[in-house]
Amino acid sequence: MADTARKHAVDPRRRARYAAAAMALGDELAAALAGVTVLGRRSARPAHTVAAGLAWLPLVGLGVGAVSATLAAAVGTVAPRLAGPIGVLVLVALDGARGARGVARTTSALLRSGGPDVVLARLRAAPPWPGIAIAVALVGLRAAAMVVMPPPARTTALLLAPMLGAWAIVVQCYGGTPIHARGLAAAVVGRARFREFGWASVVALGVTLSVGEAVGLLVVLVASAITVGLRVYAYRRLGGLTGGILSASRDLVETAVMVTLGLLAAAQR
Repeated sequence: MADTARKHAVDPRRRARYAAAAMALGDELAAALAGVTVLGRRSARPAHTVAAGLAWLPLVGLGVGAVSATLAAAVGTVAPRLAGPIGVLVLVALDGARGARGVARTTSALLRSGGPDVVLARLRAAPPWPGIAIAVALVGLRAAAMVVMPPPARTTALLLAPMLGAWAIVVQCYGGTPIHARGLAAAVVGRARFREFGWASVVALGVTLSVGEAVGLLVVLVASAITVGLRVYAYRRLGGLTGGILSASRDLVETAVMVTLGLLAAAQR
C-alpha cells in the first residue's frame, strides 16, 4: 500500500516533466519551421529556444523537400519537363525567397572591395541589380539542373538540397561571433551547441549517405566545401556573419547540390 501511494505521488511530477519537455520540443520545432520557411510564425521567442531549434532545421528542410517533390511529381504526370522547375519554385516560395535575397546582398557585399564597415553597410542596404541578377541566375541554374534529371534523381535532389541547405545554417552558427547579426540571426549565430550541431549533422549526413555511398559522399563534400568556404571568406572580410549570409549559405548549398546531381544524371545518359 505504501509503495502504491508513493508511485501515485511521483506520477504527477513525471507527467509534469513530460509535458514540459513536450512543450519545449514543440517550441523548438516551431522556431525551426519559422527559421527556414514562411509557414511558421516568427514571433518573439527566447533566444535559447531559437538556438535549440537549430537541431531540427535539417528535418524541417527534409519536410519542405518532401512537399516540393510531391508537387513536382504531380506536375510530372501531365508536364514532365516542367516538374523539376516547379519543384524549385515551390522551394523558393516556401522559403519566402529569403535565400535569393541573401545571395543578392551577400554577393554584392563580398564580391566587391572594401573594409568591414563597407561590407556591412552593403549587406544591410538594398542589393544592386548585379546581386539580384546573380540570385535570379542561381534559381535558373537549379531549374536547369532539375530538367535533365529523371524522376527518381529529381526526387532525390528535391529532398536532399533543402535539407543540406538547412544544415549549412547550423554549421555556420556553430562557433563564431554574433557581433554583426541582428534579429533572429543574433539568437543563433555563434550560439549552436554541440547538441544542435550533432543532431542536425546526424539527420543531414545520415539521410544523404543513405542515398548511396559514392553519390552521397560527393554531395556531402560539395555542401561542406561551399559552407566552410563562405564562412571563412565572410569572417575574413567582415569578421562575422549576418542573417543575409546565413540565407545565402542555404541558397548556395541548395544550388550546388542540385547542380552536382544534375551533372551526375547528365553523365549517365
